[in-house]
Amino acid sequence: MASDKTDALILGGGFAGLVCAVCLAEKGRKVLVLEKKTHRGGRAYSFEENGLDIDNGQHLFMGCYRATRRFLKTIGTQDRLEIYEDMIVDYIEPGGKKDRLDCPSWLPAPYHLAAGLLGLKGVSLKEKTALFAFDLALKAMKVGPIPQDVEKMTVRGWLSSLDISRNFQNRFFDPAAIGILNERPEIASSAGFIQALREIFFSDRGSSKFALAKTGLSDLYADAARDFIEKREGRVISTAKAVGLIEEGGRVVGVKTDMDSRFTADHIVSTLPPWELKKLDLPAALHGPWEDLAPAPIIGVTLLLDRPVMSERFVGLLNAQTHWVFNRSRIMGLPGPGQVLSVVISGAHEQIGRLPEKIRQTVVGDLSACLPGFSLAKIVRWKVVKEPFATLSPTPGSEAKRPEPGTGMPGFSFAGDWTRTGLPATIESACVSGYAAASRA
Repeated sequence: MASDKTDALILGGGFAGLVCAVCLAEKGRKVLVLEKKTHRGGRAYSFEENGLDIDNGQHLFMGCYRATRRFLKTIGTQDRLEIYEDMIVDYIEPGGKKDRLDCPSWLPAPYHLAAGLLGLKGVSLKEKTALFAFDLALKAMKVGPIPQDVEKMTVRGWLSSLDISRNFQNRFFDPAAIGILNERPEIASSAGFIQALREIFFSDRGSSKFALAKTGLSDLYADAARDFIEKREGRVISTAKAVGLIEEGGRVVGVKTDMDSRFTADHIVSTLPPWELKKLDLPAALHGPWEDLAPAPIIGVTLLLDRPVMSERFVGLLNAQTHWVFNRSRIMGLPGPGQVLSVVISGAHEQIGRLPEKIRQTVVGDLSACLPGFSLAKIVRWKVVKEPFATLSPTPGSEAKRPEPGTGMPGFSFAGDWTRTGLPATIESACVSGYAAASRA
């Protein structure tokens, strides 16, 4: 039985795990990262197949992602993330009808959002008067925890309680909620949506800027983080599946793997999602309500077309099963004459069990109905990536079940996007949790 000792051992090689490891390595701690998968980047990764650089799910970053940007700066890859000055979101619905959210850059937050919402063509002036109640409600929750009575409401229920019409919800709030929470507004708690909105729109103008990676997700951070760790005498080991924690005298002292190896450390940080962590042999002190947290699926479809069909960086589709379409050719500066699109179906509970070809047919149908000229394009190559356990499903009541990052028991800390960071389960939440856990390890 092999044994190894280190200062800090991190379970999981995604954003949270690598942020924690980099932070500790920067402080001079000897760290070891164990990742059970073969690919780089945990639940946010990319890979190449048949000449296509494919993300497992296209991610939109925001200016308020301060912890994420701090991490990228530390590992030297901040230039791979492009931040856009304009805040413009284009929407298209079947038949090709378009609308646009255009938030003026010269207005301070949150007035730039108000101006953008007032400019939506598909929402009547009478419907827009509900923005007064929306603004007052958000300002009342500008800081601190979300009140329990609000957290128990779904996004749909909370917005409806503010007399925001279903049409207004459909044309702005629903796409925003689905994109942020990876869950349908009828299912998701309002807490995560409110947390995100106040970070994005109610802090400063720069927080609402969009940003996109000019590379695949793994190239954005995974390799550079591994190099940073290894240059400081740390290690990142793939295909190392933890099966249990080793407890001695009320303290976690190590990890057992499925290869009958034991790794001991002064401190263990787990960034595993709850549905994976609870499979491990855990000390009794770690069991808790977090074990009831459930996942939400996401589906990504990458299409290589023989010709361009859109000029925007990304568009939201209204009244369609497909939610977002990203123009990878423009984002990553890919040469023509064709075009690469990355398509996202969030909260894909109904679609996740379907065969890839059926999913492709759904996406093609939506794009043909919404994008003029798509039906004339030929699909040269395509790839469907299904992530059944993509993110935390933020149902009402789930916020109280999320443990705070850095807590746990002697020798062990929770971390990960799913922990209670004051944010929904996003990449930024993962990074915030990684720094919090590192500060207590």
